[in-house]
Amino acid sequence: MQKSPQAAADGLFGRMSKTDGLVAAAWVLGIQLGKGRQLDAKVLRTTMEHTFQGSDADGLWDWRDAYEAAELAQVLYLRRHAASIIGPQINPADSLAALKALSGLSPSQTRRSERQLQFQQFSTPIDLAYVASIAADTRSEDIVREPSAGTGLLAVYAELAGARLHLNELDSARASLLDQLFRDTGVTRLNGEQINDRLNPEIRPTVVIMNPPFSVSPGVAGRTQRADFRHIEAALARLERGGRLVAITGAGLSPEEHP
Repeated sequence: MQKSPQAAADGLFGRMSKTDGLVAAAWVLGIQLGKGRQLDAKVLRTTMEHTFQGSDADGLWDWRDAYEAAELAQVLYLRRHAASIIGPQINPADSLAALKALSGLSPSQTRRSERQLQFQQFSTPIDLAYVASIAADTRSEDIVREPSAGTGLLAVYAELAGARLHLNELDSARASLLDQLFRDTGVTRLNGEQINDRLNPEIRPTVVIMNPPFSVSPGVAGRTQRADFRHIEAALARLERGGRLVAITGAGLSPEEHP
């Protein structure tokens, strides 16, 4: 008798959690990146089916999961090859070119979930995250806070700089992935717009690096005005005096839009 998709999923995750499965898939995909292989739909499907012992049609995983695993793979790959990609002896222009090539091997994420669209879960490309890390000029003595950490594509650069990390991610599934990838880092699960009010008062970052949602707020239907500004305002309120904040935002928050 054939099992229902839900029964199959329950059987699998009795042995391995979804989080563990995605991290396992990410390690496999990271090896493929090391070989210079394009993470196309075929590679993603094969990796996910092997890891989860079934297909997306069985309800064991979906394409949002596959894309998350591909992003985690970039983090794992960069950790392993940081010295040869972004080491101090490497020209930043060469580093950026290598990271653009790495980004080009990653999937285009054409299949977007309703939740991804609803909460604007669009991760920072790994090459753009590198540019943000240069602007932040993170050092080993820094305490770095990322209020919308996603899958860690921004946070990994602060980690590689030797800084102390404090991560936040409202989405519980992504927060669990961060718990796995950044085991020595506390991951809170707060609304970034309220982070100054709810975060432990002892946490005073010297650097904040962020790519907040541009126009959505938790619990509010439809688009909201200046959501990114509220995230930045909350982060600035918690930033240590003399600290540095780097934010990736939409054009609507540019000075030209608000003379």
